[in-house]
Amino acid sequence: MAESTPEMYENYFSNRGVTAETYQSYTLPTYLRNAMPLDKASAILDIGCGYGQTLNALKQNGYSNLKGIELIQDAATYCQKVLGLDVGCTGDIIGYSNLNPNSFDCVIMSHVLEHLPKSETIAILQAVKNMLKPGGYLLLMVPNGQSPTHSYWMWEDFTHYTLFTTGSIGHVLKVAGFKQLEFLDPHDLEDKPLITRLIKRFFQYIYRVNKAFWNSVNSSGYHYSSKVIYTWELKVKATT
Repeated sequence: MAESTPEMYENYFSNRGVTAETYQSYTLPTYLRNAMPLDKASAILDIGCGYGQTLNALKQNGYSNLKGIELIQDAATYCQKVLGLDVGCTGDIIGYSNLNPNSFDCVIMSHVLEHLPKSETIAILQAVKNMLKPGGYLLLMVPNGQSPTHSYWMWEDFTHYTLFTTGSIGHVLKVAGFKQLEFLDPHDLEDKPLITRLIKRFFQYIYRVNKAFWNSVNSSGYHYSSKVIYTWELKVKATT
């Protein structure tokens, strides 16, 4: 993160109102659990692992070959000393990639890419691809610029540089060399009971019809080849 000053991240989590206790009851969301490798000895890396909530949940689910890297020293130390996780403190993803080529079956990168300047985005994604074994994949989560909250997630965090849509995230992943993309849980329903799914799908349909109507009235619209998703975050499985 060459363009970010150290002061921006010195007390990042506390300044954002996030602590280790925030994630004490964290469990893997269904979409993420379903996307993990079936072999629990698979090598998994979590880039920007924070307080280790995802790695710890994977550990509790029987995964044994887990690593993480985290920019914030306090969070990395918590992962190491409290959770017993193999987490290093670094923001140098490219340097880490050069030391670990073809090493991982799965890389998780949750809400990291939006913190990188555009000038670094492709190089970072190429570095991630370099760390994946043949057939390995990246699980990438970013805020969604097409959601009803629109640009809120761009400006809510002062350290954000970029906001993505399905089209732009697909673009940068393809430029970085990923061949196959899948948007996971695009309606955010996989963790919901059946009755909740049915109700939400009905109102989501109404919302889509309403959006389409006003886009037509205002001679507006979306890029024809981009998938329309309105959830607050995009969740992508990108395979080499």
